[in-house]
Amino acid sequence: MDARERAVEALLALVTAAYPWASSPSRRLRLWSDVAPVDRPACFLFEGGFETYAAGAGPDPKRSLELKLFVYVDAHDPDLVGAARLNAIMDALDAAFAPTGPDIALGRVTLGGAAYRCAIDGKPLKDPGDLDGDGLLVVPITIILP
Repeated sequence: MDARERAVEALLALVTAAYPWASSPSRRLRLWSDVAPVDRPACFLFEGGFETYAAGAGPDPKRSLELKLFVYVDAHDPDLVGAARLNAIMDALDAAFAPTGPDIALGRVTLGGAAYRCAIDGKPLKDPGDLDGDGLLVVPITIILP
């Protein structure tokens, strides 16, 4: 398995353990219409972003992968606030992306050594689903490979 695959698979494992999803997170993005409300919250790891190469101190460039988590929640129940569900998921992701174990000393998440650094990086997009009952959270993730 190459460096990209190791890092992405480790990220998927981190996200899977972060929250009690109704269906297991997937690396294949699906359309709203293909995810039944009973299967939400659902999480998809989208790898269609950019890759960036930057010169490093050594001969190999630093490679950065830009990914996005797409999270769908069911907000049809008028007694539940879609934004509150999205906030709970975001809090769980924040906790999952905090350094633990040997990463504490480094001050960064390394996905068990599969990445130099992995972090939520940018502005998450939140749509609580108030108008149509379909809540959406898009979370930008950057992985810098070792």
